[in-house]
Amino acid sequence: MVQRALICLGLAAALAACSPRDLCIANARAELRTLDRLIAETRATVDRGYAIEERTVPEEVFTRCRDADGDLRPCWVTVPRTERRPVTVDIAAERRKLAQLEDRRAQEAAAAAARIRACAARYPEG
Repeated sequence: MVQRALICLGLAAALAACSPRDLCIANARAELRTLDRLIAETRATVDRGYAIEERTVPEEVFTRCRDADGDLRPCWVTVPRTERRPVTVDIAAERRKLAQLEDRRAQEAAAAAARIRACAARYPEG
């Protein structure tokens, strides 16, 4: 049921096919999904011992472009490229952050469960 809600939420073109109950449940779990993502990222940083920084940089690429007449010609274009590089972090601070996120997730799980029950009561059709 929850998986169906997530699929519906993720596919903008199919939103019309999702039931109000599915959308309600997906919205009820939104904060939980965010916390799960942050916990996974922080746990990976602690396990690795360093963080991964991502940044987008422009890169010049030689390719073919169409001119005003529609003919192909060689040209340079700028495209975005994502660079990833390791950065040092305070592992003790990351562990504290992880513990706080896990505590917050436990609180949010209870609140999300109550919101999901409210969705089921408000939209009894499955």
